[in-house]
Amino acid sequence: MIEKDSVTLYPEKVFPFDKAPGHNEVINITPVVKWIRSPLPLSLDHINCYLLKDGDGWCVVDTGMNVKVTRDHWLGIIESHLQGAPITKVIVTHQHPDHVGLAGWLCENNRAKLLMSEQEYLCSRVYMNHGQADDYWEVDQFFERSAMSAHTLEGLAKSNSFYDSVYALPASYHELKDGKSIQIGDYTWEPILTRGHAQAHVSLYCKVLDLYISGDQVLPRITSNVSVISSAPESSPLTDWYDAHDIVGERVPDSVLVLPAHEMPFYGLHQRLRDVIEHHDERLERVLEICETPENAQSITTALFEKEFDSFQNYLAVGECLAHIHRLMEQGKVTRKLHDNVYLYQRG
Repeated sequence: MIEKDSVTLYPEKVFPFDKAPGHNEVINITPVVKWIRSPLPLSLDHINCYLLKDGDGWCVVDTGMNVKVTRDHWLGIIESHLQGAPITKVIVTHQHPDHVGLAGWLCENNRAKLLMSEQEYLCSRVYMNHGQADDYWEVDQFFERSAMSAHTLEGLAKSNSFYDSVYALPASYHELKDGKSIQIGDYTWEPILTRGHAQAHVSLYCKVLDLYISGDQVLPRITSNVSVISSAPESSPLTDWYDAHDIVGERVPDSVLVLPAHEMPFYGLHQRLRDVIEHHDERLERVLEICETPENAQSITTALFEKEFDSFQNYLAVGECLAHIHRLMEQGKVTRKLHDNVYLYQRG
């Protein structure tokens, strides 16, 4: 755990770049690490992707979604900036579509190897299977017991699968294991596997370059979604998230330049880790306050966030609310009772 009195080189975040790469632009982090920004058709409208020099070619870290605007962006980058150098490897930090969406496309078109953690690769293959039983009884029960709003259920029913934006993954991959270093060009990178935002999220630390490619594990201003989801209704991802922050703080020094999947690269890793945990501590206290009287997950979510969400955002918000509730239940601070097929939560 990162203690309050540990060595902190950056008590406040420092942003060394005053702008992000624009369309068809590349910014050199170092001579062997390049930063590009791929567009996303979402409210969070971009993902940072990184190119690591790998011999005569380049290793890609994260890809963007399988949509035309992002494919066109990659074609422009490959033509203008790689100038015939091959893409040798594609590393995916985790299976969310903005990260894995074009991995299969890049691997297929460049005969590149795919590197992922085992759980994230297998999860991606499962989620891409459109035959999965979305109407399975326990999934339906999750929505019912969460008292999820009618507009959310209607919106989710009408929407296409989020994983329609993922290109088919290769039939083989190369496993990234926690702490087992990989060689990319002249440099060694250590994979760090963590749970909470995903089942086995991979971030990468290079001691020699003093760089940390954080994926969604650490972002400079926004916080990654940590949700209980319908396929794992009794999980406790927030507890995993707390553990993940301890792991990163213990294994990655505060001196690194953090290269996140969203927003801007920054210095100040350890303070940011503390800030995120403090944010969740405060949210846990707020959930406790709301639960002075029996409340369902949707009503707690509405009181907690005090804003209107579209159907998918509300699904994520209820999932995040449940992550906090489940941690409080683990701590014995909240009880749960089933009433008319809806869970009610109360402080106690």
